[in-house]
Amino acid sequence: MQTAGPGTIMWYKNRGDHVKDFIHNDWKAHKVRLCAETAGMMISLVVALILMATTPHPPMLLCYVLWETASVVLLGSAMSRGSVGFSCLYAGFLVIDCIGLIRTVLA
Repeated sequence: MQTAGPGTIMWYKNRGDHVKDFIHNDWKAHKVRLCAETAGMMISLVVALILMATTPHPPMLLCYVLWETASVVLLGSAMSRGSVGFSCLYAGFLVIDCIGLIRTVLA
């Protein structure tokens, strides 16, 4: 009998099933939170693409407004999930991006 240890096909298949089950269960239990988390992450990816496409002179005002929006949405989701680590992370992003936004507006 073959075990499903790390490096085996069954191990990877089981991990994929676990992720699918987690997403499915989270969707059934917390649709709004899952949509908010997805939207926050998508906003962050859009900002990264904006920065990539417009370097060396990106529209920082737009980027900071989008980052602030993503941080608020993700902070709310993290607090709803009860995640202290992610709540601290997104609160930190919120403060950092707020300072950057203020400096951009005043420049």
